[in-house]
Amino acid sequence: MAIRCVVVTPERTEIDRVVQELVLPMYDGELGVRRGRAAMIGRLGYGQMRLHTDTGIESYFIDGGFAQVEKDVVSVLTSRALPAKTLDSKAAQQALEQALASPATTPEQQQLRKAAIMRARGLLRTSVRKS
Repeated sequence: MAIRCVVVTPERTEIDRVVQELVLPMYDGELGVRRGRAAMIGRLGYGQMRLHTDTGIESYFIDGGFAQVEKDVVSVLTSRALPAKTLDSKAAQQALEQALASPATTPEQQQLRKAAIMRARGLLRTSVRKS
């Protein structure tokens, strides 16, 4: 039994395929989705999405957004969806270091800094554990 996974970014539909199950990086942890899952809408975090297919596991970095599960279709709306195999862990580490060093004197800067740190940590985790 399978479910359909559709991942959409502002530019295009990145993924539209049938998978056995998938794991989403939610804002407050991971969410596994299998056929028959109750309908829901949730806020995505920054991290690794894993698609379990007949040929193995495929991993992607998801850059926040929202996910909807309804009638065995998972719709993911995100800023970016990058295949994990294309990620560079050194570049991800540099992004984290830059985010940690960024100034945060105003509430707006603090919010931007926090988001940049979470994004960079998710990118780094995904680049290190690619499957």
